[in-house]
Amino acid sequence: METRFIEASETHDLRHRVLIPDHPVEALVYPGDEDETTFHVGVFDDEGRLVAIGSFYEESDDHFEGEKQYRLRGMASDSKARLQGLGKAVIVFAEEELVRRDADLLWCNARVIATGFYEKMGFYSIGEEFVIPKIGGHYRMGKDYK
Repeated sequence: METRFIEASETHDLRHRVLIPDHPVEALVYPGDEDETTFHVGVFDDEGRLVAIGSFYEESDDHFEGEKQYRLRGMASDSKARLQGLGKAVIVFAEEELVRRDADLLWCNARVIATGFYEKMGFYSIGEEFVIPKIGGHYRMGKDYK
């Protein structure tokens, strides 16, 4: 397995297949994908296939404290490669970069089924469950770095 930075366009296939298969192609491009402060992380298997992704945006949420917040969006792993620590590899790699960038906090809107994963990675939830239309139930979750 190799974890490294990738281009925003490299996230589109997994975003579509795993996260939003019934959405139009335009939905694969998230606001801020090409911003200078944004970075994208990919995990590649031993055959060089991209099997997990995560995108990290300098973006604040008023529910959390911290002057320099980053948001995780588009976390996904190939269904054929799950339960191999791919999500953990994305987060650990990104956290090293967030520390270099002097981030205070990483937050995300976590799907209900993924909250256990995020809790194991040190995240906590704030507030009640909310629904993102056409996607489902979510919790706002964060992890402090300071």
